[in-house]
Formats: sequence, C-alpha cells, structure tokens
Amino acid sequence: MEQINLEVLLLAQLLFTVVAVAVATAFIVRRNQTFGQGREEASFETLHLANRTLPYLRQGLSQATADKTAELIYNYTQAAAVAITTGDQVLAFKGKGEDHHSVGDQANLQISKEVVKLGRPRVVHGKAEIGCDRLPMICPLTSVVAAPLKIQKKTLGTLNLYYTEQIPLTAGKIKIAAGLAQLMSTQMELSELDRKTERLAKAELQALQSQISPHFVYNTLNTIASFIRTRPETARELIVEFADFTRRSFKKHGEFSNFAEELEYVHQYLLFENARFGDRLTVVYRVEPEVLPTVVPVLILQPLVENAVRHGIGKKSGPGRVVISAEDQRDECWISVTDDGVGMTREQLVEALKRRTGTQYGVGLSNVNERLKSIYGLDHELQIETKPGEGTKMTFRVPKYKPRVRV
Repeated sequence: MEQINLEVLLLAQLLFTVVAVAVATAFIVRRNQTFGQGREEASFETLHLANRTLPYLRQGLSQATADKTAELIYNYTQAAAVAITTGDQVLAFKGKGEDHHSVGDQANLQISKEVVKLGRPRVVHGKAEIGCDRLPMICPLTSVVAAPLKIQKKTLGTLNLYYTEQIPLTAGKIKIAAGLAQLMSTQMELSELDRKTERLAKAELQALQSQISPHFVYNTLNTIASFIRTRPETARELIVEFADFTRRSFKKHGEFSNFAEELEYVHQYLLFENARFGDRLTVVYRVEPEVLPTVVPVLILQPLVENAVRHGIGKKSGPGRVVISAEDQRDECWISVTDDGVGMTREQLVEALKRRTGTQYGVGLSNVNERLKSIYGLDHELQIETKPGEGTKMTFRVPKYKPRVRV
C-alpha cells in the first residue's frame, strides 16, 4: 500500500502555492501593459489569474483543462498567441495563427520536444524555428518562448508564448513565461497530491474491507456451536445473520454511506457479541434522529465498536457497557463510542494507532484515523480519551456537507 505522510503533503501544498504566486507576481503584467509598470495592478492580476486557473489545473493536464488555461493566459498577457503542449501534441492554442496551429497537431513541435527532454525553457526566433512555413500575412508569429510544465522533476508538457514583429519577445516576457509555467506546475503538483490522498483513502478502505478479525469469526462460530443443542432456534438465527454479515463484509462498497446504514451494520455485528458475552455486555444507543441521514465514510463505526468490545469489555472481569452516541452539532455531527472497560496506557494507545499489521490491536483504529484525516483534514482526526481501569472514549467529527463526499 502506498504510504503517504499527509501532514507533509499539506505543508507542501501551502509552500508550493506561496512560492509560485510570489514568483509569478514578480513577472506577470496585465495585457497591453508594459513590463515593470503598475506593480500593484500586476499583483492583483496575478492572484486573480492564479485563482481563475486553479479549478482547471487541479484536475490535471488534459485537452479540456489546457484549453481553459490557455484562454485565461492569453487574455491576461501581451502574447500574440498561447499554446499548451505535451511535447508531442498541441493540447490548446489561442491567439494569432489559431487557424493552422491547431489542437492535436503533432508536427513542428521540435522546440516543445526539446523543452520536455531538457526540462528547461527555450527561446527561438524565426518562423521556421517555431514550426510554421506560412506567409507573414497568414501567420505573423516570429518568436516563441517555451517553458516546461513539471510535476516534481518530471516534465509533462510545455507552455508556449508566441510573439510578432509588432510585439517583440523581450527578456521581461521570457520571465513572464517562466513564472507562469512555474505557477501552472505548482497547480498540477497539487492535483497530483490530491490524487495521492484520494488513493490513500481508497487503499485504507480496501484494507479495512478485507479484514474480518479471525478472533471474531472463531468466537462467533464457537458461540453458535454452543447453542446448537441447548438453543437450536437461536443457533439457526445466528447462522443466518452471520451469513448475511459476512456477505455484506465481503461485497464491494462505495466510499461513503449514510450513518443509518453504518449503524445497522454495527447492530448486526453486536448481535453476535451479545450472544457470546450474554449479560456481561450491555449496549446503549444515544443517536439523535437528525444524524441518521449524514453521509460518513463507509465502515467508519464498526472498527471502533469492535475495539471497545474486544479490547475494552473482553479483557474486563465482570459486566461492561458500550455507549454509541451521535449528536447533531449544527454544521457537524459528533460520533463517539465509549466503553467502561480496561482502558489503555499511553504506550498501548500509540501501538493501537500504528499504521501496520502485527500489532495486538490490528489495523482498525489506525485505518479509521487515517481515513478521517485524508478525507476531512488533519483537524478531523480520531480523538481518544483513555485511562487504565477507567475505559476508553473515541470521538470523531464529520461535516454534514463536503464537496465530492456523497453516497
């Protein structure tokens, strides 16, 4: 599984954005404005351009996102034309010569290929050099600066700014191209970080879906076996429920479900634990009805309840109680699982939250914690209060609405 430090990713996002905007602000000027004039307006235009292009480039580099980005850059710079390429193909072209420097063109891209290969900007003068043999009255482009678009150290494409004899290519305009390319690279870098974070959440979910505790299966089957002679009807009902429970565990889920469905799955799991523990286990539900439709990550509750039963009540002599609470807190829902079991030391808690198999606590708690952080952010991590001999309380918060989070 891909291991990613989300704190580092988020810090990298912030640093990349600040650096890119600072660099680009020093170079970009509004269209029809000479380089070095109107610094305050130029700064505003840079931030505005960064904000306008962000929704497109955060989706990655494609023909659709390149088209929108090239149009925005063309409208905000003095370039006669703007192109975005992969090095082997033109993804977007805006401005003079648009009729024959067409999207999808794979010819006359020598300068773009060189930039992709070398990973640094190139400047050329002359129609032949820029890959155009049309007459001046058809294509007035006479020079181009091509700057690399990178993710980390890999060059994925180029940003090409074209100029004419009437609007010549200057040192300032070369710096503009370099600043823009760096800004675009930063936004594509953030796109890749988003995808890595999403892949992490999916990988964590797949790992959790593939895990049914062997202890739970063994104990449940033993419990059913003990009822076969003394309480055959109960044994039959538990077998049917267990078959349905394992089917639900192994089937493919989406990434999210509503809290009511998660609660139903937990209730089914607790049928077997109640049968095994008998009077030793009491379960209390304190769920406000407003919380039931809330969309939550799938399989987010059951690992917490299993931890409370197995490691809290299961290791306690005498009866114990598990309380499942869900509160409506305006824009958020607060969900908690509390037990009055044996509790944990600080060292045991650290062990339980380790992101690896082989610990006595399995991967359930760490899995839930990492998924919460990757979906909602670091401030939504699992909150655990525990003390040896006094039980454990595990709480997490989910917003009632978050973009791209839906059943």
